[in-house]
This record gives sequence, C-alpha cells and structure tokens, in this order.
Amino acid sequence: MAFSKVHVQFKNGSVAKGKKVELSINGAFAKTSYTDGSGTAVIEHQGHGAGKVYVNGKHVGNLRAPGETAVFV
Repeated sequence: MAFSKVHVQFKNGSVAKGKKVELSINGAFAKTSYTDGSGTAVIEHQGHGAGKVYVNGKHVGNLRAPGETAVFV
C-alpha cells in the first residue's frame, strides 16, 4: 500500500478544510479522502504512476504517485 498527500488551499492562500479529494492513477480511482484542519488529505492507493487530483469532483492538478502536491481551488 502506498500513500500520496494533497495540500488544498483557496486561491487567497487560506487552507481548504473538509474538502473531498480523489486521486485517479492510470484511470483507476483510489479511496476517497477529505482534507483535515490544515487542508491536507492523505490518500491510500495501490497504483503507481501518473495521477490526476480531483477536489469536490473537479480536476485541479496532477501528481506522480506516490507523491505530494499542492492544489488551489
């Protein structure tokens, strides 16, 4: 099992708490996660490679899984 970390912020720089974060790796979705009080979601997944990050259903960025990225909503 691998983990990827996504930091979600609003465009004004404040953290986005309680946002639904999904990760698609090579077309397969990992388990859904939600941002914590610091705007961070840790996503557990099995796949490795190119990933697409979705926040509340909207594609907002990419990452190489396992990995870490920051996205703005």
